[in-house]
Amino acid sequence: MRDEHDLPSLRQLRAFEAVARRRSIGAAARDLGLSQPAVTQMVAQIERALAVSLLERGRTGTYLTALGSVLLPRVQRLFAHIQSALRDPVVGASLSGRETTKSVENKITDTHIRALTAVAECGSFEAAARKLSISQPALHRSARDLERVIRRSLYQRMARGLAPTAQARELARRLKVALRELDYGIDEIRTVQGIFTARITIGNIPHSGAHLLSKAINQFLASYPAASVQILDGPYEPLLDALRVGDLDLLFGVLRRPAWATDVKEEFLFSNPYVVVVRRRHPLARARTITLQDLARYDWILPARGAPRREAFERLFAGSSPSPVVSIETTSSAIYKSVLATTDRIALLSTLETQFAEPEGLSMLPFDSPVLARVDGVASRADWQPTRLHQRFLDLLRGQAQEHQRSFEQSPSKSRDQLLDVTQPV
Repeated sequence: MRDEHDLPSLRQLRAFEAVARRRSIGAAARDLGLSQPAVTQMVAQIERALAVSLLERGRTGTYLTALGSVLLPRVQRLFAHIQSALRDPVVGASLSGRETTKSVENKITDTHIRALTAVAECGSFEAAARKLSISQPALHRSARDLERVIRRSLYQRMARGLAPTAQARELARRLKVALRELDYGIDEIRTVQGIFTARITIGNIPHSGAHLLSKAINQFLASYPAASVQILDGPYEPLLDALRVGDLDLLFGVLRRPAWATDVKEEFLFSNPYVVVVRRRHPLARARTITLQDLARYDWILPARGAPRREAFERLFAGSSPSPVVSIETTSSAIYKSVLATTDRIALLSTLETQFAEPEGLSMLPFDSPVLARVDGVASRADWQPTRLHQRFLDLLRGQAQEHQRSFEQSPSKSRDQLLDVTQPV
């Protein structure tokens, strides 16, 4: 993401949007309650900041240039996001009296948003002031002014001072997502200019099909070498939060959206069932058939409860007696590899992950169960509108997934020896 201080301000963007919509600087000035020179100056400031021409005057009015037409939809989406957030009952009671959502939105400033998001992310005014490099009194003034503007309480007094309410955190999240539209708009302008410097940010869920993701990234950067891709690894919940707040564009891996995350959508890409995995010299590695009783005799290494892999394990042994012991809980691939290579513990890994095991190698046991089904794909914000480069990357990732899915569906059931061959070093 760009430095927010290098971006056009909300006030300037409102002037641009009003002129574009009204096709007149005079009409826009009247709508905004500003002078014509002020509106002209604000539009010129945006054009200088972005080094582009967005509007041109004609005999019958002021009209968008080609690049202005690229930016305008993103600016309109930005303000629509803010107005939608103000209308959301989760954020607070509905506005009443003469104030409308639009009139309130017009009063929200960049300073308001920076203050709110900093406090929401840091959890306290003291930490937020340090993050913004401003004094606490200045931060308090901005925070309280936003409360006055939107007519909602955003902070509560705690033992350690003022802290953001749940409504404040939700509003901060929604406003941060809104500002992402400006980043996307600038990226789209640069793309039209033939400057492909956009950054795609992807959250990679542990034990995902990293090989497919890597191939798609390599293909993408081969076509757009000036672009960049940022991959963030970590547990699912923090990655989901980062997606919802706008810090990630996409989330890749096992599909597991919780029912409450209605602002997130998922797209299926390929089947990636779990398989039972042990070290090559494990006592079960040469068995022709494997039963649940065989598997229950050994300790297991799995993620903590709630993870899809752990849930598959629990379904597998539901009602089984005795139940196997999960002696190690982790999502670390490095820990998995080390533990499996040096002990007789058992794990569940995805098929794709096992196929690309490292040279120390693993063996997939000849055990199959419908409860080990798993599907992988991508998640994004439900109202996310990808840029041209986002769309190109998604198409490449879908192509890799389709190729893998065809191979998976066409391959016959593997014998025990074939299963062992799959895990040979590649």
